[in-house]
Parts: sequence; C-alpha cells; structure tokens
Amino acid sequence: MGAGQGRFPDPSTGLSGTALLLRDASDASLSTACSLDLSISAAASSVGLPELSEPIGGELDEETNHQLHNERLRSRSPPPHHLPPPPPPPPTLSGRNHELRLFSGSNFSPLHVQLHGQTSLHNRSSSPAHDLGYHTLVARSPAAPWSSPADLTDLTLTPSPRAEYCRKTSYTSSNSSSQQRDPFTQVQSNNSCLRPQLPPTPTSPSISVDTGSTEALLAACKGKRWVTPSLNQQLGGSFKFSYFERLTDDVLLRVFSFLSSTQLALCSRVCRRWHVLAWEPQLWSSVYLSGDNLHTDRALKSITRVLGRASPPFCPAVERVVINSCARLTDRGLQTLSRRCPELRHVELRGCVQLTDVGVLELVSKCVHLSHLDVSGCSQITCIDAGPLRTNGNNGDRYKSDLSSNSRPQLYLQLQYIDLTDCVSLEDTGIQMIVRSCAQLTCIYLRRCVHITDLGVKYLASYCTGLRELSISDCVQVTDFGMYELARLGPNLRYLSVAKCDQISDAGIKQIGRHCYKLRYLNLRGCEAVSDDSLEVLARTCSRLRALDLGKCDITDRGLRMLAEHCPNLKKLSVKSCELVTDEGVRSIAYYCRGLRQLNIQDCLITVEGYRAVKKFCRKCIIEHTNPGFF
Repeated sequence: MGAGQGRFPDPSTGLSGTALLLRDASDASLSTACSLDLSISAAASSVGLPELSEPIGGELDEETNHQLHNERLRSRSPPPHHLPPPPPPPPTLSGRNHELRLFSGSNFSPLHVQLHGQTSLHNRSSSPAHDLGYHTLVARSPAAPWSSPADLTDLTLTPSPRAEYCRKTSYTSSNSSSQQRDPFTQVQSNNSCLRPQLPPTPTSPSISVDTGSTEALLAACKGKRWVTPSLNQQLGGSFKFSYFERLTDDVLLRVFSFLSSTQLALCSRVCRRWHVLAWEPQLWSSVYLSGDNLHTDRALKSITRVLGRASPPFCPAVERVVINSCARLTDRGLQTLSRRCPELRHVELRGCVQLTDVGVLELVSKCVHLSHLDVSGCSQITCIDAGPLRTNGNNGDRYKSDLSSNSRPQLYLQLQYIDLTDCVSLEDTGIQMIVRSCAQLTCIYLRRCVHITDLGVKYLASYCTGLRELSISDCVQVTDFGMYELARLGPNLRYLSVAKCDQISDAGIKQIGRHCYKLRYLNLRGCEAVSDDSLEVLARTCSRLRALDLGKCDITDRGLRMLAEHCPNLKKLSVKSCELVTDEGVRSIAYYCRGLRQLNIQDCLITVEGYRAVKKFCRKCIIEHTNPGFF
C-alpha cells in the first residue's frame, strides 16, 4: 500500500461511519461535517496514526452499532432485482418541485431530493452493487464520485422542466374548477406530476341512445352505435341518412299497414329496424298472397313460424287470409294454416285449383270461428262437411260416410258466407252436406255450378231459413219449382240472381215477388220467358227494389212505366238487348226515378231524344249505350 493510499480510511470501516453521519446530517451542518472529516484525516496522516477502524468519538451506543452492522450487510449483498422500484415520493420545496443536478463536465445525472424544512443528501458508492435501500431516490445510472468538498459548489437547486409543466397544469386546472380544494386531493395531483403520464386517449363524441326506440335497442344489443342526425352534424356529415330514419316507429307502422304481405316480407330484409317493425303482429292480422309462381305452402309455413315466436306454435294475430290465383297451394298448406292460425275468421282461396275436400275440411274443422269462406274457382271441391272421415284400408282413399248414418257426431260451423262459384264438381249432395253443417248461412253463391238442380235449391231453403243473399246464375237446371222453394224464405231474402236460368218464367218470378217483398237486388238477365206480367207484380209488391237487371227479357214500355211509378228509389237498371223498349219507356224511368245512377241501354232502339231526357232528369246518371250519335 502506498503512502498516498493510506491517508484515508477504508470506506468499509471508518469512512462508512462518516458517510452515515453525513447522510443523516442536516443541510445546515453539511459543510462543517465534511471539513471536520478532512481535518481529522490530515492530522492522522501527519502524526503517523494507524488507519481508523472506529468512528470518531469513541464507543458508540447500541443503536448506532446496529445501524452500522446493517449498512455493512447491505454493501456486501446485491440488490434484490426481483422487486420493482417504488414510485419516488414527490419532492417539495416551499410548494415547488426542484432537482439537484450534479454537473461533471458534459455529463450530469439528476438526483431528486425531498426537502422537509432542511435538505438531505443521499450518498452513493461508486460500486454498482452498493445499494442504500429502497427508501433512497438515487437514479439507476451511476453518479460521479465526490472526491472533495469542492464538488458541493457544483450542486445547484434548479426547477425540473417536468415539475414546472405539472405545476402550471395543476395551477390552471385548480383555478378553473374551484378556488378551495381538499389538501389530500392537492397532494395527489402533485404526486401525479412526477410520474410518467400517458398521452390522453382521443375520445369520440358522446352518443345519447334513446332506449324507447327500436333502432336504439337493436344498436345496444349488437354493441353498435346509433348515429343520430345531430351527431352526424358534429361528425361533419360523414354518415348518409335516409328520411325514413327520422320517422318514429308508429309512423313507419302506419306506412307499412298499406303494404301487402309480399311487400312486407321484402321490407323486412332492408335493415334490422325494418325487420322488427315489418313482423309486428298488428301488421299481419291480414295475409295477402297471390301469383302462380309463388310457392304458397312454403310461404305460409315461413310466415306462421315467424309470427308464432311469441306464442308458439300458434299465430293468434292472423284473422284474415286472402290467397288469389296460387296454383301451387295444396292441402298441406291449408293444414299448416289451420293448425297454426286457429283464430281465422275470413279466408279467401280463389283460383287454387289443387285444393281438394281434405284441405277444406281440415280448415273448417280446426278454425271454429271461421265465418267467411271463399273457394271460388277451386274445381276439385265437391262438398264442405265437418263430419268425420274414414279411410279405406286397401288403397288409402278417403271418402265420406253415408249421410244416413246417425252414429257419427255432427259439428256445426259458424260459417255465414260461402262462395262456391265455378266449383263445377259440386252437386246436390254436396249442397246438402254444406247446409246441414252451416245452418247459420246468410250468403251463398253458386254461380256456374251447373250440376245444381231444384233439389239443391230445396235444401238451401229448408236448412238455411235465414238466407239473405243467393246467386244461382248459370245454373241452367233450375226451373220454376226451385223458385217456389225459394219463396219459402219470405222477406229475409234481399238478393237474388237467377241470370241465364232460361227455364225460369213468369210463374216463378211472380211467386218470388209475392213472398219476398223486401228484395233489394234482382237479376233476371237472360230469362227470356219473363215478360211484363211478372214485372208488373214485382213493381207492385217489391217497391224497395234498388237494382234490377232485365237484359234480354221480353218486356216493353208498359212494363217500364209500371216499374217507374211503383219503384221511385231505383238506382240501377239494365234493359240491355230489350228490343221492344223505346224512348217512351226510358223517358218514364228518367222522370219518376230521379235518383237513378246507372242505366244500361245497349242494343236498344233509343234515340237522342231519349238520351237527352235521361240527362235532363237524372244528371248524375251514367248511361251505357252503343249509339255513337250520343257523344
């Protein structure tokens, strides 16, 4: 060991105690302690004393020795790297944050110091393994060693740029928010200034969601935003809006109520909001389907499945079904409809040529509230009976049990309206089955059911005593005997059409006129055997007539004059192809029936004088003619 090296004690022995004293000394006595240590070391070197192994002052107390022992242990053991360094406490000096900076040439290392009344300095050994404990605030990079007390002159107290920025920010926010703040809150704000802060996250504009609207609920369920028109203006108009988005759900439902079922199904595919609104049960109380290319069975199954989600498998909201010209509708579709829509009251199946008795029977048996049934154009239907069916075990064909069998129970239907127009397979036996199950019938139409005879008309008058409307037009097998049977209905009958029943003559019409005196509509077109005699009886007894069709009948001006005098409330009249009618008869009708709205004089010998007479007395009357000179 050289002479120069033995002048100072070893840091692990005597000098460590001095360093410990320097660490615990106050800022005011720091310079004095350093000078005293240098003087003692110089004196010991000059006298030739041995190297100091004990601190100055003799024996230390027990607490001081314990601290020295812990200091030696910490200097020999490496720092525990498995623990993260604690956050540095906020340094404050009279309400401001400062930094002690040690300048050594161009290199410097900041040492954050917390001053509580007096400034404390924490010394650090040059060895990287030397650690004074986690209570220190020394930077991880090794600092330059302090070789002499002269280095203390380079220590300056300068405000840190980060601390100055945090102080200004805290000062500004405190002035803008409130003048009086909680001391604890202020300390927390000061602590946050010394910690590294992440840049603020850009926040999107706040979106207010109206939970009462359907679109807002859908957006909330899907985790998406519902951009309102006001928010779109804030975002610079980047979103394109439809005017439908500004309409409320009630208004959209009102608009959708004017659409057909096919159009509603298409609208449900536009967006989520329209899907929810388009399948509202209130819009599907009536189902309208049409078209030969439509797979009707599949459509009915899909519609009833979606509408039956609320109360599976039934669709109580569906009360009216109208299917027109759907050639692909079969009995299977009717079975699906009858099982899932038991509350049906109105069913129209026009032109569905593949329907048979099986599907119709299933429908009327399951839908007990059904009151309106229109199967016009279904040529395979032969009857409508609510009685049970039995199956032939050999070939599986279904057929009716014998009508005379009294063992089977009879189900009485609530049907009041039946339209069997163009059901060419319908016969008198089928009519009997219908009227036995539907005694409450008030309207039945049998147009062009060519197999109906007087016997079928007799069944109608016998079972359906409350019948008000009947049409047997083009039933060419009906004769005057049938009219005698219909006369039993009496004043209940209000509508009767026997057009083109050429076997009906004055005898049958007179019987109708005498008993059914409350008739409002009578169609005798094509009954060429009807003359002025029957017309005179009708005019005198059926004074409440509103519409009368006498096309191709054997009537003259005398019959028209009797009609005009006794039926002044007549609204519609047709004398088409009545070759014996002249201007005199038309003039009589126009003079007495001032409320006439429609007059058909096609193929008649009417001149311009008769035309002008009608226009003079019946100004609102629509005249149908074939004379080009009337224009």
